[in-house]
Amino acid sequence: MNRKQGYLLLHLDLMRNLYLFRGYGKDALLLSVLAYNVGPYAILGTSKRPKSRLLRKIERGDRNIYNDYIAFCHSRTVKSIKFRRQVEFDLFFMK
Repeated sequence: MNRKQGYLLLHLDLMRNLYLFRGYGKDALLLSVLAYNVGPYAILGTSKRPKSRLLRKIERGDRNIYNDYIAFCHSRTVKSIKFRRQVEFDLFFMK
């Protein structure tokens, strides 16, 4: 895969996620980036898995989501993933 093909694949995946989260307004991009990294159904939930706490807060209109976003890792906290979430939040959170 060359650079152009990689960029197009990344762009397509991000656009799919943006489409899934289009109803969340200015949080759609932040949720899309997170979904790109962890999978959309880890956030949206399934029949066997509830919606994430982060998404429920956004649906209630609570914009204090920093700690929930940063903690969105697997069962244990890995420093590099936590740092990545902090950078993503700083780049894509719109006030």
